[in-house]
Amino acid sequence: MFDMGKRVTPSDMPATSLILDSVNLGKLIKARRTAMNMKLADCAALCGVGINTLSRIENGNPNSTLGATFSILKGLGIKLSHAEYAINFSDDDWV
Repeated sequence: MFDMGKRVTPSDMPATSLILDSVNLGKLIKARRTAMNMKLADCAALCGVGINTLSRIENGNPNSTLGATFSILKGLGIKLSHAEYAINFSDDDWV
């Protein structure tokens, strides 16, 4: 009998629409990967990163490299966007 191995269990998307920290970014990445029914090892290979690196990023490790994170985002088809904002400083704000 052929063993298909462990099945991928879908993960929940972050509870927020704004990704403001490494924990929620990791949740987003994991939710996308599992929604694609992709195992950790397969996703790491697709994105060109190590399994341990992908796992650390999915678990919200704040010390992960931006290069690896962007490789994963690109591999999974996740695009980041920004909202324009304005910050007004007066000369008195600078000490």
